Amino acid sequence: MLEKLRRTITKAVRVIGELLVIDVDNQGGIKSRFVFLKYPNFGKLLLGQLVSNIGSQFSYIAILFLVYDLTGEIYAMAILSVAQAIPMILIGPWAGVVVDKIDRKYAMVFADIGQALAIILIPLTASFPDNVRIWWIIGIAFCNATFARFFYPARGASIPKLVEDNKDLLAANSLSAVAYQTSALVGPLSAGIIIGLFGYEVPFLIDSLSFFFSAICILLINRSLKAVNLSKQKPLQDLITGGRYVIGFLPLLYLLIVFSVLMFAGGASMILIVPYLETEFGLVEQGTREFIFGLMTSFSAALGILIAFLLSRRTHISRPVTLISVTTVLAGVILVIFGAAPNLWVVGLAWIGFGAIEVFIGIPLQTIAQETVPDALRGKIFSFINLSITVSQVIGMGIISVIANTSVGIRGSLMLSGILLSVFFVFGIVFLIRKQLESLVEIRRNELALRQPE
Repeated sequence: MLEKLRRTITKAVRVIGELLVIDVDNQGGIKSRFVFLKYPNFGKLLLGQLVSNIGSQFSYIAILFLVYDLTGEIYAMAILSVAQAIPMILIGPWAGVVVDKIDRKYAMVFADIGQALAIILIPLTASFPDNVRIWWIIGIAFCNATFARFFYPARGASIPKLVEDNKDLLAANSLSAVAYQTSALVGPLSAGIIIGLFGYEVPFLIDSLSFFFSAICILLINRSLKAVNLSKQKPLQDLITGGRYVIGFLPLLYLLIVFSVLMFAGGASMILIVPYLETEFGLVEQGTREFIFGLMTSFSAALGILIAFLLSRRTHISRPVTLISVTTVLAGVILVIFGAAPNLWVVGLAWIGFGAIEVFIGIPLQTIAQETVPDALRGKIFSFINLSITVSQVIGMGIISVIANTSVGIRGSLMLSGILLSVFFVFGIVFLIRKQLESLVEIRRNELALRQPE
């Protein structure tokens, strides 16, 4: 009887372990492989990111619809996007230099507190005339994006120092994606409901508090995240060194181009989604639009969580460069379907698929960058990654917003973006095969793994 009970409990634990990534041996012994538990300092970063990402989703939905309601113009949303991107272009590369020279923990805390103080200012503009308020909101978004530029390269560069075994890097990046997608699952739908009930101010307050929570979690990390072998070069020389590394390592340069072109095409859906729902499907009522958009984003996040969880079970992806390229072609096909959608159901399915593909591509990209870039360069490299993605997205938004206001229209703009994306990366697949990019990644990964632990 006791033996039967033991086997039943062991079986139940094994099933739960499949969800929590826990090993159970034949004697019922338990050994955690869940990186959140295996590396408590990484767990603190992950928890802070989960909360702050949920808050950011609240403010993202609020500012997106608020700006459109204040102006009713696609161009205003494009200006907002440009304002958020300018800090990445002007400050982003230098932020990478800074985070490689200081303890990255404090760079993330600085960024969180700065964003908390910036975002709380938006509700204070509620009494301003609309034509004045819109420019205040754009200015605040600029400041918020400036602080954020120091966070993302610091986080990307810090994960390999928090997760000591490189075999756990894919799982750690996947769990980071789970945290983000969970926020996308909970945040937009909740934000739509809150905006409908209380207006636009409450989501910004929630976001500000979430940044303060993230800062506290990061402060509790009880180890230094400073890079080893700190560079003694001047900032400009450091910047040039990082740029040369990207250009000199062909697989990394190729992957930057892949994700940048994806973001260029994705910018079309980002900038056009609100007017698309309004003009093509009649969603004009405040609260209803936000709820539908939040629902689509939440389902996309649910699929993203599943993909990220499945990737977290692996320690290695064979042929990751090829996988990323093929998936990007699929993203183009989905974007064409999105633009040609005959009804709201097809729009929703396409939106869900496109968002999930970004997860499927982003996790291997970040892992490859961490595995093939030395610690002292990681902050700069992640800044370059964010820079190329942001510039591509902004350019895409600007071009698409112009095309959408011509005879091509919103549908034609979306379909054109998808066609160009698919065609571009069919040629990309041929390029990566001819240049043997997969082999180059494996060689560099092994070279860094053989060096003294960082």
